[in-house]
Amino acid sequence: GVIGSSEWVEQFKDELEAKTIAYINLDGAVSGKNFGASSSPSLKTILAEATKEVDYPYTDESVYEHWAKGKDEPKIGNLGGGSDHIAFYMHAGIPSLSGGAGGPTLYHTNYDDFFFYENFVDPEFQMGPTVEAVMGTLSLRIANASLLPYDLVKYATDLSMHFENAEEQVKTYYNEFEGFKDSQSAIEDLNATAKLVEDTFKNHLENKALTKAKSTKINQMLLTLEKSFLYSEGMPYGDWYKSLYASSDPFSGYASWILPAIQYQIEAKNKEELSKWDTNYARAISDLNSKLEAILKTI
Repeated sequence: GVIGSSEWVEQFKDELEAKTIAYINLDGAVSGKNFGASSSPSLKTILAEATKEVDYPYTDESVYEHWAKGKDEPKIGNLGGGSDHIAFYMHAGIPSLSGGAGGPTLYHTNYDDFFFYENFVDPEFQMGPTVEAVMGTLSLRIANASLLPYDLVKYATDLSMHFENAEEQVKTYYNEFEGFKDSQSAIEDLNATAKLVEDTFKNHLENKALTKAKSTKINQMLLTLEKSFLYSEGMPYGDWYKSLYASSDPFSGYASWILPAIQYQIEAKNKEELSKWDTNYARAISDLNSKLEAILKTI
C-alpha cells in the first residue's frame, strides 16, 4: 500500500503543494538495460529532451535514440500505480514521473541480489550511471530554468486523446452516447491558450524580457496548474484518490487509470453518471485554462 510515502506526503502536504515542482520516482532504478519512463503530461517533453543529452552504453546512440527503437520518438507511458509517486501525483497533485532501466528482473524474490545483478543484469555496471545522468540532467534543467519548463500544450493534446479513447469505450455498451461534449469543448479552449502561453514564454525568454520578480511570480502560478485536477470529494471508488487526471487501477493497484472517475463508470458499464463527470471534468479543465489566462495577463 506504499504506506510510508503516502503517510509522508499527507504529513507535509501543505508544504509540498506550495513548493514542489516535480517528483521523480526511481523504484528499482536499474534492473536491466532497457530504459523506459512514464510521466504526467507536463514533464514528458523535458524528460525526453534530457535523454538526448546522455549516451547509451554499449552503442553509438543516445538514450533517446535507443529508447525510441527506430521510431521518431520514444513512447512515454501514462503514470500508473504501484510505487511511491502515487501520493505525490494522485493525492497532492504534483507533476511526477517514474523511470529507470528494466530487464530480466527477479524483483521481490530471494534471487534478487547482487550476484544476479553482477552476472545477468549489467556486468559492466554501465546502466546505473546512465540513469543517474538522465535524471541529473533533468533535475538540473528544472532547477536552473528561469520559467518552469512544463509542457503546457501536452495537457490538451493528451486529454483530447484520452477522452476520445473513453468515448470509444463507452460506445461499446452505450451506442447512443453522444460524447463528453463539455470536456472536449474545454480542451479546445485549453489548447489555444496553452499554445499562446508557450509562444509568449519563448518570446520573452529569447529577448530576456522577464525580470526576476516577474519570473518568480509566474513560477508560483505554474506550480498550481496540476492542482486543477484535484477533486475534493475524491474518486467514486475511494476518496483518498483526488486527481481527476490519473489514478491507480483500484482493482489491481498497479495499472494506470487515466480519467479515473470516467474509467470507473466504464468498468461498471454505467450510463447514468457520465453526464455528471463530463461536467466535473470540464470544470477542472476550464480551471486550468483560467490559470493559464491569468499567467498571460501577468506577463
